[in-house]
Amino acid sequence: MAAVAAGRRPPEAKDYILLALAATLAAAAVVTVVFVVLSPARVVFSVTSAASHPSSDGGLVLDLTIAAANPSRRAAVRYQSMFVDVSNNTGPKWTNWVRANVTAAAALPLLQPTRNVTEINATVALVGGPWADGFTGKKTSHGFGVLVTTMARFKVGASLTRLYDIKVFCGPVDFFAKRSGTANCTAA
Repeated sequence: MAAVAAGRRPPEAKDYILLALAATLAAAAVVTVVFVVLSPARVVFSVTSAASHPSSDGGLVLDLTIAAANPSRRAAVRYQSMFVDVSNNTGPKWTNWVRANVTAAAALPLLQPTRNVTEINATVALVGGPWADGFTGKKTSHGFGVLVTTMARFKVGASLTRLYDIKVFCGPVDFFAKRSGTANCTAA
């Protein structure tokens, strides 16, 4: 009765409901901020160089350089794994794929800092003879496709995001042009 006499009333059910709603709203705001801060950065891939040369065993080597640009000011990218596949256009559309050997400046996992372009080199070694001629159209094919698949986490401060599967298609890539071939990539 002393609380009522001082002008304060005892808490009622509606007071507890309002308190619970305010706590839920505050928790939702915190979760939203965390998700926005930890959202993935936009990574842009492109083929910056494509060329071919004969191998020492009579085969053919297709070389390409892929640039991974991370323009983000806040999130670094940690590539856990990366696969590069090359497809020709001499058979049914995009059915013949060959896995490339990927090499980067540092071994995977590779941490790419913010505002950085990292180059990844990939090489396809083709055995000489009719198989290489068939895959490359006797070196006359100028419309190869490149599929880049990577698993990456984004690092914001000390926090890592969940693992993201990033897949992009680059093309057409020309390994047999007089100048090195280039191509932009789009989400696959």
